[in-house]
Amino acid sequence: MKRIKFLYVVLFILSFSFLSAQNKIPLDHTVYDSWKDIENPIISDDGKWVSYEINPQKGDGWLFLRNCINNKIDSIRRGYAAKFSANSDFLIFKIKAQDDTIRKAKLAKKKDDDLPKDSLGILIFKKDSLKKTAKLKSFKLAKDNSTWIAYLLEKETAKKDSAAAKDKPVQDSTAKVKPKSKEKTKKKDKKTETGTLFLYNPLTSKTYQYKDVLDYSISDNGAFIGYITLKKDTTSDTTSVFIFDAAKEKSQMIFKRSGIAKKITFDTKGEQSVFIHSSDTAKAKSFNIFYWSGKSESAKCIVDTVNPGLQKGWCASENGEIYFSKDGAKLYFGTMPRPEKEKKDTLPDDEKVKVDIWNWKDTLIQPQQLSELEKEQKRNYLAVYHLKDNKLVQLASDEMQFVTPILKGNGNIGIGYSYKPYNKFLSWITNQYKDIYLVDFVTGNHKLILKKKQSIANISPNGNYIIWYEVDDSIYYVYSVKKEKSFPLTKDIKVNFWDEENDTPAKPDPYGLAGWSKDDKSALIYDRYDIWQVFPEGKEKFSCLTKGLGRKDSITFRYIELDRDAQWIDPEKALLLKGFSDKTKQESFYTTKLTAKENPKLLISGDYKFAMQQKAKNDDKLIWKKSNFNVYPNLLYSDFTFQNAIQLTDANPQQKKYLWGTVELVKWKSFDGKELEGLLYKPENFDAAKKYPMIVYFYERNSDQLNQYWSVRPSRSVIGFSEYVSNGYVIFVPDVKYGNGAPGQDAYNAIISGTEHILSKGFVNKDRMALQGQSWGGYQTAYLVTRTNIFKAAMAGAAVSNMTSAYGGIRWASGHSRMMQYEDGQSRIGGTLWEKRDLYIENSPVFFADKIETPLLLMNNDNDGAVPWYQGIEFFLALRRLNKPVWLLNYNGDDHNLKKRPNCVDLSIRMKQFFDYYLKDAPVPVWMDEGIPAVKKGKTSGYDLKK
Repeated sequence: MKRIKFLYVVLFILSFSFLSAQNKIPLDHTVYDSWKDIENPIISDDGKWVSYEINPQKGDGWLFLRNCINNKIDSIRRGYAAKFSANSDFLIFKIKAQDDTIRKAKLAKKKDDDLPKDSLGILIFKKDSLKKTAKLKSFKLAKDNSTWIAYLLEKETAKKDSAAAKDKPVQDSTAKVKPKSKEKTKKKDKKTETGTLFLYNPLTSKTYQYKDVLDYSISDNGAFIGYITLKKDTTSDTTSVFIFDAAKEKSQMIFKRSGIAKKITFDTKGEQSVFIHSSDTAKAKSFNIFYWSGKSESAKCIVDTVNPGLQKGWCASENGEIYFSKDGAKLYFGTMPRPEKEKKDTLPDDEKVKVDIWNWKDTLIQPQQLSELEKEQKRNYLAVYHLKDNKLVQLASDEMQFVTPILKGNGNIGIGYSYKPYNKFLSWITNQYKDIYLVDFVTGNHKLILKKKQSIANISPNGNYIIWYEVDDSIYYVYSVKKEKSFPLTKDIKVNFWDEENDTPAKPDPYGLAGWSKDDKSALIYDRYDIWQVFPEGKEKFSCLTKGLGRKDSITFRYIELDRDAQWIDPEKALLLKGFSDKTKQESFYTTKLTAKENPKLLISGDYKFAMQQKAKNDDKLIWKKSNFNVYPNLLYSDFTFQNAIQLTDANPQQKKYLWGTVELVKWKSFDGKELEGLLYKPENFDAAKKYPMIVYFYERNSDQLNQYWSVRPSRSVIGFSEYVSNGYVIFVPDVKYGNGAPGQDAYNAIISGTEHILSKGFVNKDRMALQGQSWGGYQTAYLVTRTNIFKAAMAGAAVSNMTSAYGGIRWASGHSRMMQYEDGQSRIGGTLWEKRDLYIENSPVFFADKIETPLLLMNNDNDGAVPWYQGIEFFLALRRLNKPVWLLNYNGDDHNLKKRPNCVDLSIRMKQFFDYYLKDAPVPVWMDEGIPAVKKGKTSGYDLKK
């Protein structure tokens, strides 16, 4: 009887599974908004609490707080940008206005400043209470002791009868005020827009309130809160600076003058504070720096325009970062030439000359200068003020624009970089040259250490060594600051430290550094697979931290830094390494120590992608993710062993309702004999006896993405693998390996050989195949249809069709010349247009447009910052002239990959209709058959299918 019952149960389960599979439905364009993302996961310092957001692609999301001890979960609708207190006793976050409310305001044509504002939320754990406050501008927490919270609200939120000026607690900080009568208002100056500051203690509920606050800051230890007020009147503005003592709960005014102050900041201990001030009334202002210590009653000026350490005609910059060294002995800030006095505008716009003058001697071409104009207008140069000696030292300059301190500013030396002598080369090389300097922070002197190097130089944490990679001989070198000599570091290590898979004309980059050990004793350097420990002084022989396991088993090891504040790798602590298998594409986590004699210890491995999110600061608890094509990357919680992990989220349970698919790794030989890999995606319930339509997608190499989860979302430029497989398509994604000078032929050899390999398996309909690619993949698509007619249709996004005209084009987002793309970059021609004219023509699809028989859908957008959209126009007009079936989508004002969601949805629909028509014999949509005349633009989509 028991056996019969058991048999019934088994039959029931099998029947249920079969029916469930039969009831699954394919994905379509209506499901995008139901697919959610996990965003901003954080773990408290004590490891007991985890917070994360689950947000739909459009609409209102949720913020979750989970107690990992008792598994209690709290949720806040529309919460985001959460932070735990340093003491792990509360969570503070922002709350968005309802999506519908914002949408209605936009429909009412309200300006950005008038859209509904965020609110502030504070969840206090011990009280199990939630405090909300409307009209938030910003909030700040102390890094190490969050007893007090500071938050700034919109000005009108403040109570008129506030007792804040007298430091009396406010019982109700969110009371409503009567609406003001309508009156004409001047355009808001956001730089001088003030609000009402609240200082709130979540544990005692005490609140202090201060009006007209422009800027504020909290010391890392939470001992002091500084804030700046700005009061405006018809004659002049008055700015005041206050320091709130958290222990005494009292505010002290340390500064009051006409003008404006900003950028108040504290040292680590909260014993010193600085801010900048200007009394200039002009728009471009000259600033001085004022200093306060806990022992003084008022702030004093330490940097002004006549300071002996400052260059003549220079001043402190409002655009530079201002901060103390960790030990509080130094103050770092930016300097700049004093702003020129603004000339009175005496001409109307129609009488002004507006011209860009391109000069062959310019180090940067005009488009790049214009692209970087705002950055240049705000450029400032690092300086240091030695507080004990009252001495200002200029560190950076116009010739050496970048200087990096060491030891969080404590050191007396640093490293400087100068790119300026080689800026002109940016037009035709991808890896910029630079000069490297050793900078003395006491005298300001700088010594040239390396000249015209392409590799980034790295200074050790304590400043004893500078390490760099020589691209010419593929060796790492080290410069001893003390001995003033250079030594080869990796000369005797018989492995390659350069990118072994590099296939562009540029010299290969190194794999890079993992970091330095304490006291600068050793550095960790990556090769393709392993991590090497090298000793700058040569007193100890180099060693392989991963014991050669990486190269032996084709596993790439990389170091994962878990301590957000670490300056070096502690030899006494366990290290976390991430592994990736070239053979199986599995990922893994290992642990080892710098001093370990045995192989790294395997912690976890599997057919997944692993993503480390965060470690608790004061505990061994971690939050991380694992995923593959079928498994969404939900959030997991465990200790350092990764065992017995708790799944915290189930963001997309609806996936079970839909047909999905499988992915597998495939291998074959290209026409030119190269060993290649690719990915093959098959529909769920795949039947090898059937014939499926297939789309071939490609971009460089993708086989390492075997375990990538592809979320269901509207396309920015490429087909959605999950969506197409769900709808009965086979997707093939071949890797392409390139040489120099023949990128089109290399693509043909790899992609067409791979396609033939898949065809040989017998389950693909050879008359129902298509190509799809974007950017470089779009170019390859455009090229391939000039060489073969085996594809029924093709879609090419942001494709270059004419290398001869694209060579002289501009990447408009950066303003860079496109020459470098061809001479030593991705386009892989390996020379100039005049040196290798034939190769430019041979690899340009537009010159062979007459060979094309494949219907082609193009997307080239008029605000594409990478590929000029006229590349699409050239190709479209050539094919149109030849009476070939071709369509061009230009999403007005959108980018290389679409950014605007409505456009993404539209592209997804049109691309699917295009492929369905050619590969599934679906009815033709109106936009393909008849087009959309300009007079109907925006009035009709043309999605309707013709009978």
